[in-house]
Amino acid sequence: MKNVCFTLNRKFVATIAMLLALALPTLAQKITVHGYVDDTTGEPLIGATVLEKGTTNGTATDFDGKFTINVEPNSTLTISYVGYNPQDIAVDGRTDIRVTLSENSTMLAETVVIGYGSVKKSDATGSVAVIKPNEVEAGLATSAQDLLVGASPGVVVTTDGGNPSGGANIQIRGGASLAASNAPLIVVDGVPMDTKGVTGSSNPLSLISPENVESMTILKDASATAIYGSRASNGVIIITTKKGKSGKPQVNFTANMYVYTPRNYLDMMDAGTFSNFIRNEYGADSDQAKALGTADTNWYKEALRTVVSSDYNLSVGGTVGFLPYRVAVSYTNNKGIMKNTAMDRVIGSINLTPKFFNDLLSVNLNVKGAYVKNQYADNTLGNAASMNPTLPVRDFENGAAYLGYWTTYQANGMPVGPDTPYGTINATTAPENPIAQLLEHESKGTSWQSVGNLQIDLKMPFLTDLRANLNLGYDIQKGDWFGYYMPNTPKAWINGYGVKLDPNSDNVTTIKDGGVPADKQHQIRRNLLLDFYLNYNHEWEDLTSTLDVTAGYSWQRFHNKGHNWSYVYNTGDPKYYPSQYEGQDHTQYLGQQAYPTNYYSTPHQLVSFFGRVNYSILRYLVTATVRYDGTSRFSKDNRWGLFPSVAVGWKLLDEAFMEGARDVMNELKIRAGYGVTGQQDLNDDYFPYLPAYSVSTDVTHRYPFGDVEYFPVTPGAYNADIKWEETHTWNAGIDFGFAGNRVSGAIDFYKRKTKDLLTFANYPAGSNLTNKGNINIGDLENIGLELTLNTRPIVTNDFTWNSNLNVGWNKNKITRLAEGADTQTGGISAGKGNTIQKHEVGYPAFSFYVYEQVYDQNGKPLEGVFVDRNGDGEITVEDKYLYHSKDPKVTLTWVNTFNYKNWDFGITLRSNIGNWVYNDRMVSTTFKSANSALPLSNLRDNTFLFNDDNLVQKMSDYFVQNASFLRCDNITVGYTWPDLLREQLRLRVYGAVQNPFVITKYKGLDPEIFSGIDNGVYPNPITFSVGVVASF
Repeated sequence: MKNVCFTLNRKFVATIAMLLALALPTLAQKITVHGYVDDTTGEPLIGATVLEKGTTNGTATDFDGKFTINVEPNSTLTISYVGYNPQDIAVDGRTDIRVTLSENSTMLAETVVIGYGSVKKSDATGSVAVIKPNEVEAGLATSAQDLLVGASPGVVVTTDGGNPSGGANIQIRGGASLAASNAPLIVVDGVPMDTKGVTGSSNPLSLISPENVESMTILKDASATAIYGSRASNGVIIITTKKGKSGKPQVNFTANMYVYTPRNYLDMMDAGTFSNFIRNEYGADSDQAKALGTADTNWYKEALRTVVSSDYNLSVGGTVGFLPYRVAVSYTNNKGIMKNTAMDRVIGSINLTPKFFNDLLSVNLNVKGAYVKNQYADNTLGNAASMNPTLPVRDFENGAAYLGYWTTYQANGMPVGPDTPYGTINATTAPENPIAQLLEHESKGTSWQSVGNLQIDLKMPFLTDLRANLNLGYDIQKGDWFGYYMPNTPKAWINGYGVKLDPNSDNVTTIKDGGVPADKQHQIRRNLLLDFYLNYNHEWEDLTSTLDVTAGYSWQRFHNKGHNWSYVYNTGDPKYYPSQYEGQDHTQYLGQQAYPTNYYSTPHQLVSFFGRVNYSILRYLVTATVRYDGTSRFSKDNRWGLFPSVAVGWKLLDEAFMEGARDVMNELKIRAGYGVTGQQDLNDDYFPYLPAYSVSTDVTHRYPFGDVEYFPVTPGAYNADIKWEETHTWNAGIDFGFAGNRVSGAIDFYKRKTKDLLTFANYPAGSNLTNKGNINIGDLENIGLELTLNTRPIVTNDFTWNSNLNVGWNKNKITRLAEGADTQTGGISAGKGNTIQKHEVGYPAFSFYVYEQVYDQNGKPLEGVFVDRNGDGEITVEDKYLYHSKDPKVTLTWVNTFNYKNWDFGITLRSNIGNWVYNDRMVSTTFKSANSALPLSNLRDNTFLFNDDNLVQKMSDYFVQNASFLRCDNITVGYTWPDLLREQLRLRVYGAVQNPFVITKYKGLDPEIFSGIDNGVYPNPITFSVGVVASF
């Protein structure tokens, strides 16, 4: 019986276990949780994130602070909201949950980096924009300046097309100067950078990997920039790189691959169209028709290509013992779409941020270094467009062996044949072979750059509100360039090389035997920095008041030195020697330096004293700054400049009468400020006030006295009265936020007036030793309006849409010029020394100075017919007028990102409105008379062609074209796995296309041209990219 009972008990237990097992799935089913999230005042939090911990299941609160989510009964919810401490809430089977989040004082006091310190964003009184690039933006950028394109209103960034070694022109709120630098000051981790570049590298910002950028703060108005004084007239961009954080090591790796391809080509005649044109225009038996070949060559396409490039970035950050650290390294291989152009770059950086003595002493050590190799090429796209399309690039049947069979011309305009005498090759009356010039030119640059600083910050033990800060920094750039054309190429035979036939004489003889010289350049820029300041910051809680006072000293030394020289690199093949060299041995000239080495060394110093006071009480804010700058560029009478500023702010939403608005508004602050900044940067003119003499090194231009020839010593231009250019800026702004900051932004109005403009212009007759130089000549005014609007229109469980818009409007006008000042500028290809732009009172700077074209009833230009604007019955230079300018009136950027679960999609549209361009490339390819004599030149297809080549017609407003555009900067799509390998790995993959389309009326390759003169800029390609981002 016992056995039977035991058996029954076992069966009973098994049955119960099976029933429980069957019931478990039912017990584990998800439940629907309804919740409400508010703050400590009882106000609902709109758009708070609700996430089931350990999963990607999440939602967001609605306008009433409510949410609904399906979760496991025993799960945990993580509730978070910007500016509040997150909370983990155990569900424990509950279906109704209420959560109250408390304010995070640290997050609410989010700071923005300003000059010599930082300030709470809510307490900022100046016009400041903060850019924090995400992994999507960093992955699309190959250099730091790419992150600024369209990022903030009033900031216009024009990159150097698709040039892999190119930099960018950056302007903030319009140009403030005519001849001095218009580039903003760029400060990297406390060190002002020298952005002029160095031989072998034209882009100093290539030092900074986009993935290494934590934030970029743009200081726009004088109240924000005046603390930098003489270097801040054009605004300031403060770049802060990423630093190590506490905890275990964090490893980040990114890999990106790019495919660059030309977006469009110039619409030139093909071989068939061009042949028909020549025969119809000049006759089948004409010399022009006999010069036609049988090839079908698109010379423009021959100069371009589709290429694949890549970059890789690896960083490790964390804490070892007491030492927070971050180490990063990156490699970029960037090939250009123009053949024979490329850039290879290796970047490394180290950051250490230890603290000692209970955090009284903070140390910040930064070292960044870059090694860059650039392969340059002659930009021959202009010549390529006009080359005869019926000729081959190389003619192995009928070409000349001594030219490497490259097609080129002899002096009579006919192609060089196998028996053409060497001496008849002529580049003066005929174009060179643009593809030979492009491919057979070795032009390599290498540069080493390092920027670093040691910053020591000490809080006084006896008064922790008082601290002393010492910043020792450096910016060193070293560059080398080496270039030569290949021997036995058209360029080699045309140019030849110089030698001294008699070692005891300075006379130089040019030998043309197919050999070539080589040119070398070496340059070093050494800039040193010492900043020291004291800062006192105290908060009186009972008064709701804060006082922040800074006073300091700054010393900067700039030293630019280098030398360049040329020597015989290669002599020609004796079998191709012309008859006059028969039997000679030219190898004896190898390495000979016919011309003396040119050395230069230009030191420059700035010394500054500065101070700032920030005071806030209740909801009222006041900021005052002053800087006293001295420069070695000016005489002792004009050496020092004083640059003050003042700004006020009012947190209007904190007023009692605004209590009712707090239900819908999160922020409402009014700002206003005025300040003065200075300008003394005349590029490489370091001592314009000193009378200086220069000794010529040109051995072909010497003066004989008796039997001796002497190098001439010539006086240079100088201006003892040259002084500071000053920019006075007024700014008023409003910061706002609505609906839990689902709608936020800022509106700014500004007026900038630059006085005593530094301009390179004509001196009054007889007043100087040369006709032109740097003088203070007039005043310039910029007035503008900026809008930043950030929105989150849709926030649901699985889908979020962020839409950000920024718009800038700027009006530029010259208000005063010295009497008789000739301020024509903007060189063009027509003729020699001709210009197309002019500065004149009442008009924008760099306005186009042209003749007014007359058109027929069909809208076609009447050749040689212009408006007689002064009514004297003839067309003269007095009939020219000022017509539009190069700078856009309105800039607009619209960024949209969409997130669906783990997917993300983004699109960025950018527009410039009101910018005009003189189409110099079109001018050179629309005149039929280019073919009235040999050699033949290709012409534009599907456009109006003029008959006679004359300068007046080329300076017609017909060629000044509306270059307004709408450009799609990028389209991206990506997918993220947030928790792979047991939450140890975060992985994102993406694909993108950049510059897929441009909508414009402009008839050139690309409408975005900084100078306003399209004379062969590097084309902007379409870029297809894929990438991976891993964090573990």
